[in-house]
Amino acid sequence: MNAAQDPEVDAVRRAYAAFAAGDIEAAVADVADDVIWIEPDEFPNGGLHRGREAVRAYLRESRAMWQHLRSAATVFRRGERIIAHHHVDGILLDGRRQEVTVADVYTFDHGRVVHMQAYATPAEVPL
Repeated sequence: MNAAQDPEVDAVRRAYAAFAAGDIEAAVADVADDVIWIEPDEFPNGGLHRGREAVRAYLRESRAMWQHLRSAATVFRRGERIIAHHHVDGILLDGRRQEVTVADVYTFDHGRVVHMQAYATPAEVPL
């Protein structure tokens, strides 16, 4: 199956587009109720988030930090995992400019994200 026909890759792409647009409900549409979501501790509000409600709150807080945001995600499959290199840049609420590229690794079960592990840089993702 190529990436254009991969429903899990498509789901992750939709989630990033929704996050960029500020539509957090759409961003968590394919997230399991009991998801494990791990962000690096050094990220604002980082750490372990358990459950869809916790992820929704995390994403809402993360998106609210931005006065202006541009987001671009390159999403691909590597074996059973879906990997996204997510580049964001823009202006934070305090007026500072921010630009960063991170990597997020997703595991799906029956069409739902059951685990997500974020890395501060794409080079940190284990092969």
